[in-house]
Amino acid sequence: MFSMAFSPPPPLTPTPPSAEAPNGLAHPERQRHTWSEFGLWLRPYLWSTAGVVLATLVGIGLTDLAPVPNVSMLYLLAVVFSAARFGIWPALLASGLSFLAYNFFFSEPRYTFSVTEPHELLSLLTFLIVALLISAIAGQAKLQANKAAGRAQAAQRLYEFAKRLSGTSDPQTVLDATVIQVYRDLSRATVILLAEGDLLTVKAACPPEHEIDPDALSVAHHAHANTALTSAGPRRPSTVPWLFLPLRTPERTLGLIGVAHTPSEGSLEPETITFLQTVAELTSTAFERARLGQEISTARTAAETERMRNILLSSISHDFRTPLASVLGATTSLIDYGAKLPETARRDLLVQVKDEAEHLDGMVRNLLALTRVEAHALEIHKDWVDVRELFDHTAAVARRRGATQTFEVNVEKELPFVPADPTLLGQIVANLVGNATRHAGPKARVTLEARRNGDDVLLSVTDDGPGIPSKILPHVFDRFVRGPTLGDGGQSTGLGLAIAKGIVEAHQGTISAGSPVESGRGTRITVRLPLAEQLR
Repeated sequence: MFSMAFSPPPPLTPTPPSAEAPNGLAHPERQRHTWSEFGLWLRPYLWSTAGVVLATLVGIGLTDLAPVPNVSMLYLLAVVFSAARFGIWPALLASGLSFLAYNFFFSEPRYTFSVTEPHELLSLLTFLIVALLISAIAGQAKLQANKAAGRAQAAQRLYEFAKRLSGTSDPQTVLDATVIQVYRDLSRATVILLAEGDLLTVKAACPPEHEIDPDALSVAHHAHANTALTSAGPRRPSTVPWLFLPLRTPERTLGLIGVAHTPSEGSLEPETITFLQTVAELTSTAFERARLGQEISTARTAAETERMRNILLSSISHDFRTPLASVLGATTSLIDYGAKLPETARRDLLVQVKDEAEHLDGMVRNLLALTRVEAHALEIHKDWVDVRELFDHTAAVARRRGATQTFEVNVEKELPFVPADPTLLGQIVANLVGNATRHAGPKARVTLEARRNGDDVLLSVTDDGPGIPSKILPHVFDRFVRGPTLGDGGQSTGLGLAIAKGIVEAHQGTISAGSPVESGRGTRITVRLPLAEQLR
């Protein structure tokens, strides 16, 4: 007779907590935390044991009802369940318990661990081997499934991380996002050091208050000099608790990413190293892209500033040349021939000097107004403005300066006074009229209209000229935009409508342009200004 003795393993006991209370006993919070972790560790083994107990009860019930030759299949089912649900070690426990339970309850002689027949011993050993193989195979499959799920989650996190970096245009934001991502995934302190000349400077860290000691910084310099993954430097193979990976681009090495790593924790898993290398590559690419983007933006801004300066200088030199030449010619004639000229001729020359000086003064005021508008320093002193009087004055000034167009003023009866800065509103209307006389043609009709529209007043200047080309229309209120000049309203810097737009918006109003107006011709510029509350 062959007999087997079974002695159960000693009960598991929790590891005593390291933190102690002042009286020498374990701290209550630490003790509760340790027991909680122990309970989580023990749960799979308890479920595996419960599965074997359930298989035993089902088997006993079935054999009491009718002879069942393959009760061992129930135990194999319990082993497979344990392996698939909890992994290989709980499954091995289920295999051992199943072997003992099958021997005790279903192998002759029953209710004893003795084995009297050789074929029974062979059956038990075969069952044990099969159970161990099933547990190993199913446990390995469970382990591989867990690793695959972990890799899928890591790939998803890397995808989301790369997506965040792709939408980041600030280099510092790229570095901050990287250290936060690594710290969140690995629960290890993370720093990024960038090369500034021959020095490495910490540019980002998580936790933010984390500091890197001089020994670790020396190792970082060694890693940067060799552009290779390293966790130790010369003569310091194990005292520096950091792992450094280079941040490289095809052109240069940007710096390093460092992850806290103590030798007592053992070597990092290959998946972790691969994750860090992937993060380093993504960070290097995103940082370089953001840096180049900033450089391009800066260069583009500088180029635009230079272009505007050249345009402004060109406009001023071109547009100021004609009136200055007229002033110079008139004053020269007065100096050289003043006494010989008749009174009428002398007066005409003086009027010419006055008109050209006023024109120069208007262009200078436009330039100053543009400067104040762009600096948001436009001072508005509102008063009550009579629109009809403003329109009549503007048309008279245009005629006096040589405008040959026909002017028509239409103001709605009983139109209230408009609360606005009289000087600035006059500049708006003068710019609109000057724009019409320059581009509508010498024989065009220019109509100045004003009417009330609900709580607003609409001021418009309309001409029947050829209109604004469709390519220019969306940009008429931009600086230095000019259309074809057909009239005799003087030279233009291309700032009139841009200044009018800035002044209107400073009055909380709007301005718009429409072309053509009627029969495929004409242009209308409309200004909408709000009326005061007491006038509504």
